[in-house]
Amino acid sequence: MEQTTHMNEEISYHIVMLAHAHRQWAEEALNRLGLYTGQEHILFLLYQEDGLTATQLTARFDVGLATIVKSIQRMERAGIVVRRPDPTDRRASRVYLTERGRSLYEPALQIWHALAECTVRGMSEIEQVLFRRLIQQAVTNLVSDDDEP
Repeated sequence: MEQTTHMNEEISYHIVMLAHAHRQWAEEALNRLGLYTGQEHILFLLYQEDGLTATQLTARFDVGLATIVKSIQRMERAGIVVRRPDPTDRRASRVYLTERGRSLYEPALQIWHALAECTVRGMSEIEQVLFRRLIQQAVTNLVSDDDEP
């Protein structure tokens, strides 16, 4: 006799719920700083390595160029970044944080730390290490899985 599983008992359901709650929490907090979700990653990277091109940002985040360009344009309109021509390649431009962008680094980083703390609240240190390890393994499984979706 085949046993049926309710959708809300499936691991995939819980992963989707976790991802949704995580993104919503981050979105609400980052919006208060004037950032859209995902822009903080660009901000963090440029803070460490200012002057990257959109192509370099795309490679670092493994997302489409159109996504990065749209984020850069929004961030530029908000005064967070500025684009300048590449001095060695006239076809390219480089992205730099403005003073406003630099001032958002610490508050955005504090949000990420608070989000991490909130996510693992109630877990022991051992559970947190195991949780991180299990998430990493799940990502590895999905990224390197030879089975077709």
